[in-house]
This record gives sequence, C-alpha cells and structure tokens, in this order.
Amino acid sequence: MKKYSFLLACLALLGSAGKGFAQTEIDILRYSRTDFGGTARTMGIGGANVGLGGDAGNLYSNPAGLGLFRRSEISVSAGMNFNEVNSTVEGSAGMNNRNNLNIPHFSAVFSTRKADDEEGDWRASNFGISFTRQNNFNQRVFYRGVAGQNSMRFGEYAAQLANADDPTGAHDFTLNSLQELAYETYLLSEDDFGYFLRDVSLTNPYQETIESSGSQNQWDFSYGASFRDKLFLGASIGLSSLKFKQTRTYTETDPAANISNVTLYDNLSTEGTGVNIKIGALFKPVDALRIGVSMQTPTWYTLTDNFRTQLDVNFNTAPEPTLNLFQTFSTDDGVYEYNLTTPFRANGGVAAFIGKYGFVTADMEYVDYSAGKLSAGDYNFQDENMAAKSVYSSAVNYRLGAEARLDVFRLRAGYALYGDPFKNSSVDQAKTYLTGGFGIRQTNYFIDAALVYSKFNSVYSPYVNSDFAVQGSEYEGLTTPEVNSKHENTNFVVTFGWNF
Repeated sequence: MKKYSFLLACLALLGSAGKGFAQTEIDILRYSRTDFGGTARTMGIGGANVGLGGDAGNLYSNPAGLGLFRRSEISVSAGMNFNEVNSTVEGSAGMNNRNNLNIPHFSAVFSTRKADDEEGDWRASNFGISFTRQNNFNQRVFYRGVAGQNSMRFGEYAAQLANADDPTGAHDFTLNSLQELAYETYLLSEDDFGYFLRDVSLTNPYQETIESSGSQNQWDFSYGASFRDKLFLGASIGLSSLKFKQTRTYTETDPAANISNVTLYDNLSTEGTGVNIKIGALFKPVDALRIGVSMQTPTWYTLTDNFRTQLDVNFNTAPEPTLNLFQTFSTDDGVYEYNLTTPFRANGGVAAFIGKYGFVTADMEYVDYSAGKLSAGDYNFQDENMAAKSVYSSAVNYRLGAEARLDVFRLRAGYALYGDPFKNSSVDQAKTYLTGGFGIRQTNYFIDAALVYSKFNSVYSPYVNSDFAVQGSEYEGLTTPEVNSKHENTNFVVTFGWNF
C-alpha cells in the first residue's frame, strides 16, 4: 500500500486514454477571441476599418474595401510586442513578462480599374492576398502563494479524483491520469475504509510558472469590385494556421511532512489549420460617408495536440525501505487529432470624412463565444461543448478611430473595447485597447507606424473542490486558490508600402 498523500496542486488537464487531456472549453475561447490586425494604419485607428475601405487591412475585416483601390500596392509590416502579467493569489503577488519580434502583416493588392473616360458600370476589379496575425500567444505568467487554513490543497483534490476513479480499492486507475501519477510516485494513502486521504499540513507554499508561445495567423485571398463607385462588393477565403506551445511548472513544498517538494511539468503543443469564408459590402451614398458590413463563417479547424506530463517527488525519508528519495513518473507521450469550429462573426462600420482634413470611423462586431464547438471521430465532446454554452456568452466589440491629414503627414488615434466573453465572472474580463500612430504618404510609397496598448483581467483556479467522498469531513467546504491576473500588452508596428 502506498503511504503518502498527493501533495501538489496541479493544473494539468489529464483525462482518459480515449482522448487527449488538453481539449476543453478553454481551447474554444483561446482560438476564437482574436485581436484586430492588419497594417499600421488600421492598427493606429483601433482596427476600425469595416466602413473605411481602401486599406490592405480590409482584406482581413471587409473584403469589399478592396473595390476602392485605384492602384496596385504591396505592403509589409514588422512589429515588437511587449507583454507583462501581474498575478495575485491568497495575498501574494507575482509578475513576469515576455517580449518578441514578429511579422504581423503582409499584403499585395492587384488593381484593374477602368479609366475615368471609359464607359461601364463596374469600375474596378481588384484581387488581394494578405497575411494577418490574429493572436500572439507569447506570454509568461507567474504566481506564488501560501495556503491558508481554509484553503484546499491538492491532497484533497487528488483524493477526490482517486476515490471517484477507484471506488473498489483495486488501485486500477485510469491510464495517464493524474491519480495514476500520484499513485506511482507514492503520494497516495488509504484509510481503513479504502478512502484516499491527504496526510500533509493545510499550510504549504506553492508556485507556478506558465509560459506560452506561438501565434494564430490567417492568409486571406480576396476579391473586391466597384459598381459605379457607389457600391463595393467583396468576398474572401481565409486559410488560418496556429501554433501554440505551453509549459506549466508547478511546485509545492510541505516542510512539516516527509516530502521536500513536488514538481509537476505539463507540456502541450498544438498545431493546426482552418478555413473560413467572408463576404462584405460597402456603400458610399455621398463622398463624405461610407457604410460597410461584413460577415464571416465559422472557422473550421483541424488541430493536433502533443502532450506529456511528468511528476517529480523529493522525499526526506524514502517512502519504502528499498526506494530512492527521488521518485518520478510521466504519462505516455500523447498525440490527439480533433476539430474546432469557432463562432460566426458579423461586422458593421461607418466612416465620415471631413473634406480633405481626415475622417472618423467606427465599427461594431458581434460574436457568440458559446457557439464554438469541439468534435472528433472517437469522442463527442458533449461535456466540453455544454461547458462552453454554460460559461461563455455573446459579446459586442466596439472600435473607434480617427485620422488627421496634414499635407503628406497623417496622425491617428483609436480606441477599442472587446466585450467580456463570460456569462458570470467575479472579474470583468473585457479587453480594452488604446492606439495611436502616424504616417507619411508619397506618390509611390508610404510609411506608417502604430502603437497599440491593450489590457484585460483574467481569473483562474488550478483545481476545483468537488467535495466528492469528503462530505462531512474536515475537507468539506475548503476553498480553492483563485489567481487574479492583470495582462498588459504593448505592440509597436511599422508598415512599409509601395504603389504601382
């Protein structure tokens, strides 16, 4: 019989051998809640270009804007991203940051336009190809805390999992599960009635570092046409790709017990591709006003997860006479392929021009995060999809921007508010953006720069107290740690463009 309880607090999402451990409603939100992107001009005005047109950023937001191009154009952007996360848990604080260089945008627009004296209602027929970074996953989160007397430690959580998985006491745990890791590293103990219990103190220090990297990108192949230079229509096919890698390192110590420390290493990498279709229209009733709409189908992804979890335990005294002080056990290297369908998106925008002095533009976007779905040939994801419907809600995203024209110079500013995707949360998790930029426009080339500052809050618990098999005991009603994080991101982008 193994004689020590499970001490660590873990956030590994281990499941059964029938599917990968990492696919949950969290994946739906991670790949559905995208940022605005495009040229530095688009980013400098807060991403509000659905009703504006005439910018390569329209290939991502509203392909109808292609119809306003009068010349062909090639543009490329370079960016620097600075990310900082401040986290607090049970009265303790931690901060970490991560920076990276990236290429957030590339585009080529090929314009075929009739001369002003040439007859015909259809004035332009333009094609465009663009690359846009939708998400930047590079960040590092760190928190450290000390459990209070009313806090649940992972000993209780592991006991709940073990009792649910092994009600007969046969020690036949689910393969590659968290409870199997605990059992194989001598961290589980049983009482005389066959229930698994913890045997450590209620106050033990713990900390975790969560480091992620990668990005989510989209290639858009777009067509836009102009009818009498009043009505502009467009459509595009989007080919999305994503790479996400995350390493979680959780450590917990208990000086009062026979365990020096326990460390869990949880590694996950996800890669995949997807496809979507976007259609749009833009109407110019008078030269000073433009009104645009666009709709994007769900993005249908095929994703592959690779994952592995390892548990290391350092004992002060060997758990059994013939064993070493150091015990380790890891899951099998896992590979799992599945599908993700992101929500439908609808956009509307309007742009008002103030003569040759500039413009003001505003957008609204609707997206229902609860409509995202996971699926696979060997697993129905019913619980995960129901969790998404119960946890997430629809949201409206607002974008507002302005540009002032001073001869060849441009000054820009913008603001965006992306609504909270959660139905019920103790913290408002809406995302706000403040943007600014400037540019120079010449006959055959242009240079634009933009600075985008964004911030949002998040809440996360590494495990949940289900009160299973501990009702009426000293463990009932214990609370789980709640990590509150403030995310701040600063993105600097420069775009170089050539007209021909």
